[in-house]
Amino acid sequence: MNIQVGIIGLGNIGHRFGVSPQGEPLSHSEGYAQIPNVKISLGVDPNPQACLDFQQRFPETQVYTNLADVPSDIHLDVVSICSPTAFHAQGVTAALAWKPRVILCEKPLAPNVTEAEMMINACATQGCILMTNYSRRWTPMLQALKKLTSPNGSLGNPRGACLRYNGGLLHNGTHWIDLLLALFGPVTSAYCLETLPDTHDPPESIALCWNSGFTAFLIALRDIKYSIGEGEIWGSDGMVKYLASGEQITLQKSEPSQWLGFQDLSQPDLICEDGLKGHILAAVTEAVQLAQMGGQPTCSGADGILALQVVEMARKNKIYTGNK
Repeated sequence: MNIQVGIIGLGNIGHRFGVSPQGEPLSHSEGYAQIPNVKISLGVDPNPQACLDFQQRFPETQVYTNLADVPSDIHLDVVSICSPTAFHAQGVTAALAWKPRVILCEKPLAPNVTEAEMMINACATQGCILMTNYSRRWTPMLQALKKLTSPNGSLGNPRGACLRYNGGLLHNGTHWIDLLLALFGPVTSAYCLETLPDTHDPPESIALCWNSGFTAFLIALRDIKYSIGEGEIWGSDGMVKYLASGEQITLQKSEPSQWLGFQDLSQPDLICEDGLKGHILAAVTEAVQLAQMGGQPTCSGADGILALQVVEMARKNKIYTGNK
């Protein structure tokens, strides 16, 4: 029996990213298309051209420009929410009327914690599993980092981190927040590192602190047109470098220096070179498997809330004002 899937939001991550030159799915639609016994039955987007592009690729699918036009008697097993963040809650409410077993919602889960909690409660009431697509949770990169930063890992005792990114704290920054939470658990405090005089832009550079003494700095790079996500995690025995948004991971070990009494870092060893391989396919595959068999998601709605809580905590606490 086919698993029936619907997608709300047919933009880039929902459909238009398509597949890589190597044939790897870069969108939800192309991910589902590679899973046996899955049928994409519904697509919804207010953009008529997006709907046309989607229906040309999946001609047997029902496509609508308005959620209100979707037939009330439709039944779906899995729904992906790929609309803009401000419309995630609206999408979840509509999707729950179709009695899905799983909703896979793009990150961030909502614009704020309050709205995210409402989404989680609505899903729980109906017995629907809510997943948050922080897609790095399903990558070889994260597994490599978990091994390196574990109590017996090559990094030794983790001491700190600095990650640099662009694209907004909620949109892209929470990717890195979720990565740090997956590695080191919940934070004990978070702070903004900047204010921006004479602008309405919210601060996006933050510090995250853990009880262990581990501190991570998330530094926003503004006014650049290219995407960037890179940084370092350092420990008592070496340093990990996180390159190309996690595509590559290198390790440098502490070693004796030519200068008596000092230590240097070794030349970097490539630990993981396919760090993001299969991340979209793995996420949608898990959504299908949960619909078939139940279980606990790798990245739940509760995980999505934790990332939002860090953002809200940081925005309430400023340790550097930028003004004298």
